[in-house]
Formats: sequence, structure tokens, C-alpha cells
Amino acid sequence: MNTKNLNLIFENYISRFERINEPDGANENYKWFAVHNFQEVFDIDAPDFASMLKKACRATENMIDNYMQPFSGLVVMAEKDGEAETIREMFRQLYTDDGGDLTARQQKITAFLASCDELLAKHYPSSHLYKNDQRSAMAYLWFYDPDNNYMCKTTEAQYLANAAEFYEEWGTYATFRLDVYYRFCDALIDEIRKCPALLAIHQSRFEGHKAEMHPDTQLHILAFDIIYCARTYGLYTGVEIKDISSEDRRLYQQRKDKAIELAGQLAVAEENMMLLQDGISEAETMVRSGAAIRHKSFGVGSLEEFDGHYLVIRFPGFDVPKKFELTSALGNGFLILDTPSFSTFFEKYGTVLKQAMRIPQQVKSAEAALKPYATFLD
Repeated sequence: MNTKNLNLIFENYISRFERINEPDGANENYKWFAVHNFQEVFDIDAPDFASMLKKACRATENMIDNYMQPFSGLVVMAEKDGEAETIREMFRQLYTDDGGDLTARQQKITAFLASCDELLAKHYPSSHLYKNDQRSAMAYLWFYDPDNNYMCKTTEAQYLANAAEFYEEWGTYATFRLDVYYRFCDALIDEIRKCPALLAIHQSRFEGHKAEMHPDTQLHILAFDIIYCARTYGLYTGVEIKDISSEDRRLYQQRKDKAIELAGQLAVAEENMMLLQDGISEAETMVRSGAAIRHKSFGVGSLEEFDGHYLVIRFPGFDVPKKFELTSALGNGFLILDTPSFSTFFEKYGTVLKQAMRIPQQVKSAEAALKPYATFLD
């Protein structure tokens, strides 16, 4: 993310905050009122679901309905015989808890839109109105639970993504990638949280209002407000926006994929390192406990010295004691500790003990390989 550009946008947002939110002007504060009002009205178990849905639609003001009137279309169809229960169940499924699984959430959106299309084909097959799409479905989720969902106006969002040099593509409509868009919004909020002046002026919007506003503790409404206002109110003043080509995006995705691959290799190396350290610690404990040590060729010997790294063992029939490096001797099976738990120990740690000399270097190599690509994991 281009934090310099984002901070310029934040500065412009702050400097124009009063004008953007003038009570007699645009008053973009209405977003926080609208979310609160929707949540006050919406009741999935309402006895008269059609009437409730109409009130909920009004509460969203102009934030979902455009010239296609997707929400109004559901209201109109809910008033037809038997369809209120159909639409109630559609929203019930859309609002089912998915535990934060964005793949499941995308599937819920897809199913919801398919049901919307069925209703439209049934009641208004030749109409150009009432069409729901990815954006309206995301909006229903956002109004219902803004702390865990994001609103999307695709043109405005793409402008800000270009300014922030966010290279991943979330696509459009049927090809929309919810995980990518949410990742973009999450990254935006991370930068918002680093700007105390922005957070302070955001908090000022909640002062002196008689009507209630959604508290927006997770800043998801603020993120959408910045996305929308940046283009609508000229907040890109002074911002140099790079023209991101399809080749730029392809190279970015290629490097991101490489970064993910290298991060996985580093994770494996680090896991092996931790397993090795645990194995060495456990082996030291067994050796110091006085466990008999057996060599696969020399038989049982007596331990004369152990410095935590090397063992000095005297075997019958040899005038001079023999010296062994702990990890390689155990890992390669030259030495066996005569304890009941040794077979379990060897099964768990044998492989990493055998590679003990290589594993630290594998970690260093994996870290060095990932370093040039680390920024693509952000």
C-alpha cells in the first residue's frame, strides 16, 4: 500500500470534514444514522415480513437502491402472495453466521443472488428494474453487520485502490473476489488506525446529535465513507496516482504467489527448528538421567562425559573412550538410549536429529529467499 498517498487523502478528508458533513449540505454522517436505523427496524422473525422489509429499505436511504432499485424490488415482490416467506428465508440464509469464512460468505451471496434472479424471472421477466448483484448483496450484509462486512461501490473503490497501489484485482459481478476486496478494506483500516488526527475527527461526528448513530467501533463505515468521499469530494488533490496496467497486476500476483510459496517453506524450516530444539532438550534429559547408552556395534557403554553437545563413552574391550555428537549419533541410529520411551522419542525426533546440522542453515536460507518478496505478504 502507498501510505504516502493514503495519508494525503486522509489529510484532505480531515481538512474538508466540516464541509462534507454540513447538516444543511451533503451531510455524509447520514451513513451512520442509516445503519443504526436499519438495525433498529430489521427483524428476520417479524410477523409481517413484507411491511418490515419496506421500513428497512427506507432506512437505507439511497445507499442500496440505485436506478435498478434492487432493494425496492424485493419489497415489491415480498408483497405478492407467498413470497414474503420466500424472501424471509433468503435473508435468513444470507445472514447465517459463517464464522468469518469468506469462501462460505461468497457462496451465501451467490445463492442469495440466484434466488433473487428466480424471483425476478417469475414476476418481472421483461423488466430492466429490480436486479440484485454482488454490490447489493454485500450492502445487505453490511447494514446487518457492518463490523464484520464491507460495503462496495466498485468505481470509487477502484480509484482508491489505484491511489493506494493495491495491485490485486477483486473482479466484478460474477467474478467478484470477496476475499481480495475485504483484504483491501482491512489494509485501509490498518492505515486509518495509524492516523490519530483522522480517528479524532471521526469521533467528533458522534457529538451533539439527538438521533442515534452506529458506533462503528471497527471503522468499517468510516472506511466506506473515505472510499466514497475521496472521489466525490476531490480528496485526491496532490495525490499522484500511478496508472496500473494489466502487466503490473500480473507481475504483482506472480510475486505474491512466490512470496506465499517462500513463506510456506520458511514456516516448514522454522517448525523443523523448533522440533529439533525440543528433541535435543528431551535427549539431554534422558542422557543426564543416567539411561544406559547402547551403540549398535560396540554394545552398552558407560558415559564418562557430556557437555550438552558431545558424549564421551567408554565401551568394553576398548582402551580409549569414544566421542559422539549427540544429535547425529541419535539421529543416525548409532546410539540408542535404553529407556522405555526411546522408540517414541526416535519416531518423533529421529528425522530432525539426523538433519540437525542442516536445519539452522535451511532456516537462514529460507529467510534470505523470502526477504526480497516479504512486502508482497502485506
